[in-house]
Amino acid sequence: MKESTVTANVGDTVLFDRKNNQYEGKVFQVRENSVLVELSKDAANILGYEMPNTVVRHGKYMIIS
Repeated sequence: MKESTVTANVGDTVLFDRKNNQYEGKVFQVRENSVLVELSKDAANILGYEMPNTVVRHGKYMIIS
């Protein structure tokens, strides 16, 4: 996936790589170096996360909507 220099905003849907797969989620908080993303429950289960949230560094995601 091509890295982007554009920073996502709260409410944006982003696409990112994790464990050799691509996932999408909705940004619910923007930090200085990263965004906090809410995943689907299915994606969280596949990744082995207890909660459906993850952190994605700026430049490591692509805004899709």
